[in-house]
Amino acid sequence: MRIRFIAFILIIVSYSCTKEYDLQLKSNDLKLVVDATITNQNGPYYVRLTKSSADFNIYTSVRPDNDTTYLYSNDRAIPVKDAEIYVTDNNTSFKDTLIPCSAGKWYHYKDSIHNVEYSRFEIPQKTIHTGYYETSKLKGVAGHTYSLTIKWQNKEYHATSYMPPVPPLDSVNLDFTLGAEGKPDYLIPLIYFKEPQNERNYYLFITQNAAYTWPYSVLSDEYLNEYVNGLDVCKGVSPYYWRTAYPFIIGGRMFNDYFIEMHSITKEAYEYYKALLQQFKTDGGGYSPSPASPPTNLDNGALGFFRTSAVDRVDFKQDRTN
Repeated sequence: MRIRFIAFILIIVSYSCTKEYDLQLKSNDLKLVVDATITNQNGPYYVRLTKSSADFNIYTSVRPDNDTTYLYSNDRAIPVKDAEIYVTDNNTSFKDTLIPCSAGKWYHYKDSIHNVEYSRFEIPQKTIHTGYYETSKLKGVAGHTYSLTIKWQNKEYHATSYMPPVPPLDSVNLDFTLGAEGKPDYLIPLIYFKEPQNERNYYLFITQNAAYTWPYSVLSDEYLNEYVNGLDVCKGVSPYYWRTAYPFIIGGRMFNDYFIEMHSITKEAYEYYKALLQQFKTDGGGYSPSPASPPTNLDNGALGFFRTSAVDRVDFKQDRTN
């Protein structure tokens, strides 16, 4: 009996040993990731192309393939720099060929105090180093339909999107609200507009926010009245909407410039952003679904989305009174 017991313990111990497992995906499993937006605001409009990452340890200084170009990006995404991109206005047949955004250039400065001249190479926020391309002549028009074509590594990717009109904002009110004990006061941005009732509409709101935080909120008009009388556009932005999306105030005064943009979006775009928002609540645990790629309007296995939106924007300047 004692021998059997010892044998049983040895079997349990042997099965309890852990073994390292390499979760690195194969390079040919990488997919093209597209972030493209066309609006009726003045261009240029931007398309960003990156690769889905096979590297789980994204905070290392050099990737296994020695590609350090991603270090130009705060999100560590691997840029795609060698693609051909075209956007076509299907209503007019006008076709625009996108060009890579600037890789940066030298700027020359003179320090008049110390009488010293110096030069510095500066990389723009949107650069080919992070996978950005820009239009050159295209002008977005509400009510038009646009097609996106991407050629990369002997494959073509396509997407088509309609630009719905956006109802004009009648007004925007920043409602001063006292914060709870121990928390700062804040301003709640409330919007007012007439909502078309004879069609289903979807909206996306963008507000000025802290850098590198989620700036979006999406809304269906399913439960909106004919007149929207004070809608808080920040609800649903992120778990920390009160910190990242509301205007920052000190002593009852707005400390930063602030803006609100109301974008019209299609039902497909609404479902895409809604799925992204859901990822904030999804951890893959036993009581929540596993994270999954959001729906896309791109073909051929690409990830991301091609969005077209009409926009109404309101700007607020910080309170500079003494």
